[in-house]
Amino acid sequence: MNCKDFKDIADSYLSNELLVETNHDVLRHLESCPECRDDLAALRELRQRLQVAVKDAQISQMNAGFAATLRSGLREQALGKDKYWSIFVVKAAFAGSAAVLLIALAVGLTMRNSDAFQTAEVVQSVPVSSDALSPETFWFQRASFVEAQNDAVEDHKHCALTHDLKEKPISLEKASKLFGTADDSLGPAVIGPLRETFGNDAKFVMAHFCIISGRHFSHVVVQYREKVVSVLLTKREEGDVSAHTEAVSCKTAEDFRVACFESGKYNVFVISDLRENENLLFAQTISASVKNHIGQNNGAA
Repeated sequence: MNCKDFKDIADSYLSNELLVETNHDVLRHLESCPECRDDLAALRELRQRLQVAVKDAQISQMNAGFAATLRSGLREQALGKDKYWSIFVVKAAFAGSAAVLLIALAVGLTMRNSDAFQTAEVVQSVPVSSDALSPETFWFQRASFVEAQNDAVEDHKHCALTHDLKEKPISLEKASKLFGTADDSLGPAVIGPLRETFGNDAKFVMAHFCIISGRHFSHVVVQYREKVVSVLLTKREEGDVSAHTEAVSCKTAEDFRVACFESGKYNVFVISDLRENENLLFAQTISASVKNHIGQNNGAA
């Protein structure tokens, strides 16, 4: 597969529409082509931004008067009043839904017929509400989050790979006493679901507490098929508030892939040189267990 072939099917790849064999061809190509990896990341961001833009666009919003009429009609229908009115309401509801679907379809066709990798041009062509592209929309682009993410990558490099941290790591138990981290059981919270999913391919290496650039990390190192994977937990900046906790691929740094999610007061990073989809799968696999660990031991607030 060459770069042109990949760009022709990149959108289908992100939509999980390709055959298994073609998916394997795509993954092999991405492994050897940094430019196409960057293009894929740009396309993924474009799709996310487009979804938000269509959802929040003024033209997609239901008319307030119609919404009130619909609510009133449904209430009367639930109370058993006026069958003819209820039929009208159902038809009107279908008509309104169809209109929104047509708008979304039209925007989608516009995207597919343009150069999908020109993110800015497509997004600007869609009406967007004032909050649609606010920093909270892409929570992993917050400045404080990016700083923590960069420190996490450095920690993975200098702690898990080259073992040359300036400050020597300490055990999670000792960190719990010194810093009140309460992450003694983070290791089992990480390796448990990984062993259930990947069997003996996932091996626990170590768990400890380390410091880099003044930032504290509870760090679990796992080996997966000769690859080293770091799971790093660190406190978010004071004042950072986010309801976004689902695992996403948030960065490709040098030769590393980074997946991330948030829970309570904490950022969680999964870093490795696995393929992007494999690294994200790791994060998705441990997400529920790590969130439960945070809720039980550190508090979810």
